[in-house]
Amino acid sequence: MSTILIDKATMMEEVRKLISEGLTVELTAKGYSMNPFIMHLRDTIILGPWKDEEIRKGTVVLAKDIKGQYIVHRVISRKEDIITLMGDGNIGLKETAHVEDIIGRLYQIKRKGRTYQTEGLTWRLYSWLWMALTPLRRWPLGLWRRLYPQQPLR
Repeated sequence: MSTILIDKATMMEEVRKLISEGLTVELTAKGYSMNPFIMHLRDTIILGPWKDEEIRKGTVVLAKDIKGQYIVHRVISRKEDIITLMGDGNIGLKETAHVEDIIGRLYQIKRKGRTYQTEGLTWRLYSWLWMALTPLRRWPLGLWRRLYPQQPLR
C-alpha cells in the first residue's frame, strides 16, 4: 500500500463528493477535541450521507465552520440553517457552521477491533450523559488528560 499526501481542503472536497454520491468514508481520527469518545490516531470514524432531520442536538458531523476549518464535532444547537458545534473534549469552545457546510454525519466508530454504531443504545446513552455533564466536564476531562497525555499534532 502506498501513501499519497494531499492538502486537507482537497481531501475534504473529495470526501464531500463521495458522501454526496451516497457512499461512506472512513477516516482516522486526528486531534483531541472529541476525547474521550473519539481518540487521536487510534479510532477510525465512518461518515456518510445525512438528512436534514438528522441534524439535531447530539449528532456528530464533519463540517466546515464559518472560519473555514474542517471539524468533527457534536451539534449542540440548531437555529434554522445555523448549527453550533462543540467537541466532546472541550469545556466551552464552540464553533458555528451553516447546515449546507456539513459534509457528513458520523455513523460508526471503529476502536480496538470493535465497531460502535452511533444509533446504538450504548453510544446514545454515553452521548446523552456526556452532554448533560457539559457544565462539569472540567473535572473528568482533567483526569482523562492526566491518564492519557496529549501528544503534539504533526
